[in-house]
Amino acid sequence: MMKNKVWLIVILTIIVLAVAGYLVWNLLLQKTPEEKAAESLDKTLGSAAAGVLPEINPLSNPVGNNLPETNPIDKTNPFKNIYTNPF
Repeated sequence: MMKNKVWLIVILTIIVLAVAGYLVWNLLLQKTPEEKAAESLDKTLGSAAAGVLPEINPLSNPVGNNLPETNPIDKTNPFKNIYTNPF
């Protein structure tokens, strides 16, 4: 009869420790309201931005390959072909 009581106490102790461990684990893993709000905002922004921006077609460039001169001074520089001092 004594062995049955010892086994009952051991089993009840294991069950109580398992339940207490589970509850503590759940409390530690719960997200704060700030974390929940940040996660919700990320999901909302991710779904709102999907498909909103238009696709850019490189063939629709109105300028094409006719790019303007980037430095107009090169055309008017009178000192362009002058010898430069190597020192």
